[in-house]
Amino acid sequence: MARNGDKRAKRPEHLRISRLAAADGAAPQTPGVQTPIVQTTNSAQNTDAYRAVSLKVVSGGLLTKGAVVFSSDSAQFFVAKGSAVAVYNARNGEMVQNFSAQGRRAAVVAVVAGRSARHVYTFSADARARLWDADTGAQLGEWALGARPEHAAADPARAGAFYVVLRRRQRQKRRRLAADGARRHTVSRVELGAGAARVEELFRATGLAGLAVRADGRWVAAFAKFRVHAARVGGGACVHHAWAQGERVSALAFSGDAALAVGDWRGRIVEWHCLDDGAAASADRAVVRRTHHWHAHRVNALAAAGALLLSGGEEGVLVLWQLRTGARDYLPRLGSDIVGIAVSPDATRYALTLRDNTVRVVRAADRALESQLQGLRVAEPTNAQTTGLAVHPATRALALGAEPGCVQLFDAAADRHVATVEVAAYNRVGAGARPHVDRV
Repeated sequence: MARNGDKRAKRPEHLRISRLAAADGAAPQTPGVQTPIVQTTNSAQNTDAYRAVSLKVVSGGLLTKGAVVFSSDSAQFFVAKGSAVAVYNARNGEMVQNFSAQGRRAAVVAVVAGRSARHVYTFSADARARLWDADTGAQLGEWALGARPEHAAADPARAGAFYVVLRRRQRQKRRRLAADGARRHTVSRVELGAGAARVEELFRATGLAGLAVRADGRWVAAFAKFRVHAARVGGGACVHHAWAQGERVSALAFSGDAALAVGDWRGRIVEWHCLDDGAAASADRAVVRRTHHWHAHRVNALAAAGALLLSGGEEGVLVLWQLRTGARDYLPRLGSDIVGIAVSPDATRYALTLRDNTVRVVRAADRALESQLQGLRVAEPTNAQTTGLAVHPATRALALGAEPGCVQLFDAAADRHVATVEVAAYNRVGAGARPHVDRV
């Protein structure tokens, strides 16, 4: 039976503005104006006509594919934008650096901050891990992983070590027999040092969709549909557990008291109090659970902040839980669904990634907005940009349709949001139809 959000359309992976460049003396293209290519009977002429136009990405990108990553000094945060990584100042939201692997277009699937504030690691779809200097954008190291990474997290107990979900190669016969199309994964410990990367497989599972590591580095957890996987990885052999949740899992995180918090599609958060030395000794130990329920829809993100557990979902409300007492507080009216939560290492800032391609950084002390990063807002989740583009005559900013019922002004040269103008009234409470801008 389908739950709320089960039929949600997949968001586009890239929201970008490209410039049409004319070659060989052809007339330059104007943004927002489509110049048709005349079809002729001569195939060589057709080829030359298509070669006369080239695309170059100048701005945009999906900012909210996952939670952002803070630097170790909490002063900056990193955002993966396709094959590049952008570095932003946490105080004012200004971009301070942007870098990518030279000559490669493989997407960055995971970003992990190094122990030094200047260092950041990236894991890319080309099965490689890279070390960068965040201040200069210089690449300091590169390692081959042997398989495509899906998720990655640092090992708190050892510098240069990571826990990575790697995609396993499948035989053609097994690939045809997989009815649900779920991919086969391994959770591995990866050490990046001098020479080649050292990859140690911990356990195998199918369809893993998330990864979390406990603060002491002794437990690592992942989830796949209705199951939660956990492994004791410190002090001897790895002991792997697999428990059934009873409802489809959507997020997980280790809370401040070392319990495992699991969010599901019904809006519940379940604490798992089972990760201790006794659980490591036996894989069949019973699980002690405690359930919290406030969200009406799926829990999209969980994160621990000291004694608090932060959760967010489709309601656009950040919920702050005191799990020991059961008390909770709220940060409402965020304007869009929460899809990711990041807590700075000093626990003074929360970075909230929203479905409308926005990153909001709020102060933990008074929960006031400290900075905001707004990217391109897509008009229709299931469609490309259909409302057209227009250039503001005074500011030269691009005007394009945004949801729900808004027009966004975007500075493509500076890669910066300028303003949002609401042209149709919309009540965000409820599941009614959203107004759409037909033409700009």
